[in-house]
Amino acid sequence: MISKNKSLPQLSFAISLLLLFFACSKQDVIRPDIEKRLARLDSLTQTQPKQSLLELDSVLQNSKDLTSLERGMLLFNKGEALYLNFKYEEALNTHLKSYQLFIKLKDKYNEGRCLITLSGASLHMGDVEAAQIYALKALHLGQLIGDERIESKAYNELFKLHFKLKDYDKALSYIKATDSLHSKGTDTISIIAVKSNKASVYLRLKQYNKALASYAEAMTLSQSKRDPKTLVSVLNNIGYTYIEVGEYESAEKFLRGAVTLNKNIKAINAAPYKGLGNLFLLSSKKDSAEVNYNKALDIYVANNSVKDEIEVRDKLVAIAIMSEDYVKALNNQIIRDSLQLDVSRLEKNRLLNFANVNYEVKQKETEIKHQKEINTRNQWLLISIVLLFVLLSVVAAFYLYNTKLRAANKASKLEQSLLRVQMNPHFIFNTLAAIQNITLEGNPIKSSNYIAKFSKLIRQNFDYVRKESIPLDKEIAMISNYIETQQLRFNNVFRYSVKIEDAIDVSKIQVPPMLLQPFVENAIEYGLKEKKEGGELQLQVKKEPEGLLFVILDNGVGRSSKAKQEELTENLHATSIFIERLKMRKKGEEKSFSIEDLFDENKSPSGTKVSFKLKI
Repeated sequence: MISKNKSLPQLSFAISLLLLFFACSKQDVIRPDIEKRLARLDSLTQTQPKQSLLELDSVLQNSKDLTSLERGMLLFNKGEALYLNFKYEEALNTHLKSYQLFIKLKDKYNEGRCLITLSGASLHMGDVEAAQIYALKALHLGQLIGDERIESKAYNELFKLHFKLKDYDKALSYIKATDSLHSKGTDTISIIAVKSNKASVYLRLKQYNKALASYAEAMTLSQSKRDPKTLVSVLNNIGYTYIEVGEYESAEKFLRGAVTLNKNIKAINAAPYKGLGNLFLLSSKKDSAEVNYNKALDIYVANNSVKDEIEVRDKLVAIAIMSEDYVKALNNQIIRDSLQLDVSRLEKNRLLNFANVNYEVKQKETEIKHQKEINTRNQWLLISIVLLFVLLSVVAAFYLYNTKLRAANKASKLEQSLLRVQMNPHFIFNTLAAIQNITLEGNPIKSSNYIAKFSKLIRQNFDYVRKESIPLDKEIAMISNYIETQQLRFNNVFRYSVKIEDAIDVSKIQVPPMLLQPFVENAIEYGLKEKKEGGELQLQVKKEPEGLLFVILDNGVGRSSKAKQEELTENLHATSIFIERLKMRKKGEEKSFSIEDLFDENKSPSGTKVSFKLKI
């Protein structure tokens, strides 16, 4: 009786384990019918991404018993289809969902695939920092699981990122790494694309022989693959390279080869015609250039390629003006204006001003000539007046030039002073030391993240220092990035918050760049870092009738206390630079600037408040 009672719990436990095994395994498999649909949809995604999207949504909505792996794969395919339809934000959000599912399933291979598309979508959306983080994660995963395909795609994403940033040396190192991995595979189309990408980097670096050698490899592979469309692209790229080198005969041979091949396969491609147009224009063969540009234009118009159409119409306008066919030039200009309204307005105003100036000059010349004919006795007087006018004009021009030169020199010195204050060596070295400590602790992802933040901060400082104004949201983003970098330095001994009134449209309001950072730095360096805990930094932006009120508050040790330990000069606070920048705006805003020491109930220093107003 006792043994029977003991066996029942054991049997129940075994059954529970068996049920748990089947329940878990159900999450990790793809059923045959779903696998067939995925295979078909994967092929459809490459050829008809819109149709693929419709079917994927139908499967996801109507199949309630999908396993986690099935749902993850379907979401992955949907993200790829969205990416191919240029819906990058939706693609990113969809891939994030599939990425989380693959993390739970510990599916490293599909995690890596998701990270590749996440990097590409982020780069298309302009988020370089996120694109780099995703690509580095994918690279790490590919190396971890020994998957050279994921590793090569990660290198390729890093290549595209640095190519976009015009960091061609680093882009070349990544595309070479991609090439070394692809060369081991059998995907000829991908290998051709890599060879062409490598050639494009060599072209930017003006290493023309290496560029042509890479294109030659791509051409050989295209011929062996018997892929005429890819071969056309390679021939066209070789032609453009020879134009860059200045070997026009070779350029013409390859570009005409691309045109002939397009005709043989009945393909419509404007690139070779545009290349021939550039070639003939450089060779001063205006008629041939115009013929080829018009052929390219017809294709661009049919394909609704607005950007390329604008570029070609610019060339046709130039050719018509050189041929003194102003009617044709004006017709092309009017069409171009309708495609790019803002640019056309500036161009139209320039042309109208040019015409008015010419008309006024001609009118004055006629009046002077007529005046000379009817009054020769006043000739010397007229010459004297003209000479005096010229002399005064030269003096006035010299005075204006000298004034502008002094203003530019003053602005340049102010820029240099501002940059020195914003990016002082003490801050840079301490930040790098903090990042180094994180790296030594064995946390490469966190280290990479802070390196990206720090590099973005430096780039923002150099990008914004020469601008008169930037949108308020960019100023807030930069100061937030700066504060977070400081939090890294001081191991998060303080917190910060940014409070902006809802009525303020931060994307439309323009403010002088880097106004806030000196006072935020003072609050941290001479107030908050002395507190062991409970430090708070607050930035407030409020709407006022005449503009905006900025307030920087901290609950640090206060200026009075810190002043006993070390002397704080006006230059250290960058107050003089700040006041000078406000004075240059000539709005009287410098009068609103104030620094207030805060005290608690016991009259002890409890922080500092900085405030100023900007007229918008």
